[in-house]
Amino acid sequence: MKKSLRVVGLMLVMVLLFTACASTPEPAASDGGAGSDTQEPIVMKLGHIAAPDTAYDNFAHEFKRLVEERSGGKYEIDIYPAGQLGVDRELMESLQVGNVELTIITASDINQFVPAAAVQDLPYLFLDWEHVEKFLASDLSKEFYALSDEVGMTTLSFMPRGFRHLTSNVKPVYSPADLENLKIRVAESEIYIDTFKALGANTQAMAWSEVFTALQQGTIDAHENTIVTTRDYKINEVQKYVSETGHFFAFAALQMNKDLLEGMSAEDQDLFRTAGLDAAVALGKVQKDDEAKAKAELESLGMEFNAVNDPKEFEALVTPVYDKFLEDNDGYFLEAIKALY
Repeated sequence: MKKSLRVVGLMLVMVLLFTACASTPEPAASDGGAGSDTQEPIVMKLGHIAAPDTAYDNFAHEFKRLVEERSGGKYEIDIYPAGQLGVDRELMESLQVGNVELTIITASDINQFVPAAAVQDLPYLFLDWEHVEKFLASDLSKEFYALSDEVGMTTLSFMPRGFRHLTSNVKPVYSPADLENLKIRVAESEIYIDTFKALGANTQAMAWSEVFTALQQGTIDAHENTIVTTRDYKINEVQKYVSETGHFFAFAALQMNKDLLEGMSAEDQDLFRTAGLDAAVALGKVQKDDEAKAKAELESLGMEFNAVNDPKEFEALVTPVYDKFLEDNDGYFLEAIKALY
């Protein structure tokens, strides 16, 4: 009987040992470090307000391509166009708290958080594309981008979009007198509003998403934007005239959550910054080259273009806009940008 019990006990011990060995996991294979084929990519969201296959969206896709290729698949960027993650201020607030990792916004929107950044919007500040390109290629631009760091948003780059011109369904504009009482939509920027008030127009600040319908319904008579944007958003369907006032230069800003970027290795920080700059240069060139084509297309669709009689007549009226800006901000960036002429 005792022998039988010993046999049974021995069998139980063997069963327990076998079970323990079977349940012991194999040593995990190394993931090979960053960029390994077995590592799950770090996914980031990039939101913007524009329609697919327009300037902001193309900028986003070029940036995505560069980051994903240069990181060897370590990072993956998912793009959400057309305001899916919010518009304007909503996007920037989401960026600040980290709900969105990246955004592309109209650069003027930064002014809502960093008043000194409004220097970019001063009327007739930039003379031509060459002047803009000198600014973007300079160390001064990097100083300027750093202004948004103080509010948790790192500006990686500005994509140049082109000079903004006036469209109207009432009449062409040749002189400031033609702007009198014209109901014109402007971006929600204090400098935009002040500029067109100084020029004699009836300004109405309005979100971009509302503009086409407002023009269509006659709530407003006019709007101002780049020639490429006027083409891409079919403004020709609700406007007849394009007066080439060239009053502002438009930029799109690529931004990233500051804490996220600064938490990366120096190598990865450089990757994101360089990809942002390279994407902006490449797509800025596309915007510049596309202006003449967009103008020809709009003319073929019935829009009439005209130059103004004397640009200096417009410039003389906006001096108070500069004075007001300088009441609350120093002239460092203003004078430095002018010095690049």
